[in-house]
Amino acid sequence: MNSHRSPWAILAVLALAGVSAADDVVLVPGSTITAPGGRIRGKVERETPEQVRIAGRDVPLDQIDDITYDAPGATFTQAKARENSGDLDQAAELYRQAAGEVNNPLLAQDARFRGAAALARRAQVDPSKREAAIEALEGITSELSNSRHYGPALELLSTLRLDAQEYDAADRALQDLAKLSWASDRAAVLRAQVMVKRGQSEQAIRELDTLVGRVPEGSPARIRADLARAEALAGLSRFDEAEQVVRAVIDEAEPEDASTLAPAYNTLGDCLRAAGKPRDALFAYLNTDILYPSLADEHARSLAAIAQLWRILDRDDRAASVVERLRQEYPNSRHLPAATASAP
Repeated sequence: MNSHRSPWAILAVLALAGVSAADDVVLVPGSTITAPGGRIRGKVERETPEQVRIAGRDVPLDQIDDITYDAPGATFTQAKARENSGDLDQAAELYRQAAGEVNNPLLAQDARFRGAAALARRAQVDPSKREAAIEALEGITSELSNSRHYGPALELLSTLRLDAQEYDAADRALQDLAKLSWASDRAAVLRAQVMVKRGQSEQAIRELDTLVGRVPEGSPARIRADLARAEALAGLSRFDEAEQVVRAVIDEAEPEDASTLAPAYNTLGDCLRAAGKPRDALFAYLNTDILYPSLADEHARSLAAIAQLWRILDRDDRAASVVERLRQEYPNSRHLPAATASAP
């Protein structure tokens, strides 16, 4: 057998090795950055709260879907697998370990943020994890304030503070988030949600009307703004307008877009319920339950609402069955008290 390789074969092997040994920036769908296959491979040279520099190109953070670093190591890889399987507690612990093992400082920062984000996701369905998640995220915002993870950490922190009804703390985080150019629209939507929770729906609508007028229709920022606007309209008893806004979001979304449709159907259910239409509201929540159960917090939110609506419709047997499902699937969910409480 001839083991001799031509120079061209050797060059091909070396080229492939060079391609594989690289960092990888995956761009968001429809990115304004042009790159083959929607990704840029090379060496990540620098990261800031506003952009990432890779292979000599500066990429704004809002154009980045994910970053994979070369040779992340076994612990980091295992943590990512655990996270993808839904084992967030174990993922957070493994990310913590990985952050202390790797030599690449940017990879260590990524591991630390991913661990904090896993805790935050866990806290959204289990409030007992909230303080640990907040502590981890505050560590990111104070110690890694010059990293690309600063803004995402502020966004998660504000969400957890809002869940805990700590409105002043949520607003402080959002004021900092709004200072980042790519995150100003996100911050505006979240601040409007804080206003709604505080009973300031008129002010929230004014803020959101301004935002809706400047962001593209169908964009993630526009979808978030429309859903927040519907909540504010329902808070002012402008139910027909609220329903119209949410149904437009639903009609424009792709059927498999769970991240849009699960919260949209839940928001529709909230609006219909507030309008005194319990049967219509029930069908809205059932869409989330049946079609989009992969989003844990939105799914738990729908189950809690469904249980209460069955009570309103004098079907305590069905309500009890749904509550049992909620207890089994999300035993520590923040929505469980609402499911078991008497319907208003």
